[in-house]
Amino acid sequence: MLGLYKNFPETVHGIALFNYQGSAKSIQQAILCALHHLNHEIHDLGAVTPYLKQKCKVSFEFGVAEGSVFNFLDDKELDQCLRRVAEKELQTFDFFFVVRYHATSKGGKRVPLRFDYHVLRYIFQEGCLEMRIRHERGTQRIPLDDLTDFIAKRINAELSRRTLNPLVLGYFKKVRLQ
Repeated sequence: MLGLYKNFPETVHGIALFNYQGSAKSIQQAILCALHHLNHEIHDLGAVTPYLKQKCKVSFEFGVAEGSVFNFLDDKELDQCLRRVAEKELQTFDFFFVVRYHATSKGGKRVPLRFDYHVLRYIFQEGCLEMRIRHERGTQRIPLDDLTDFIAKRINAELSRRTLNPLVLGYFKKVRLQ
């Protein structure tokens, strides 16, 4: 089933609540496009989190859930997902993503650093979007609130490009592990 990961963990590390205007279907399409674009971009770490002054680059790899697997969000997968969302909006939309870190050596060669692995769940209700994030493993260089903010800004940029109203953050709450 598109968008639903059967094994999504019950324990998450952060919850953000957004308000939105318009249809959930248009928000879902914007999310897909924004995450697809992120799969092709490289950013300075400082663009994602203002607190770290390390000199490294950040890139992302997003995959959309389908049952017990995640499919990399490439052009073909994006087209299929957009068509399926156009047919029927989803109540739950799950993603897996990797945050990749790279330093640049003196010779200009990219040197990979340890990566972070996360799962992400969007739950849609009328005019309200809940985002749940869980850090699966890795160094967690980027705090979850900064990562959530960065992703939300990218979604809002896509919504703006489509002349739709942006997501408005209600709150972000870190969940402590027991």
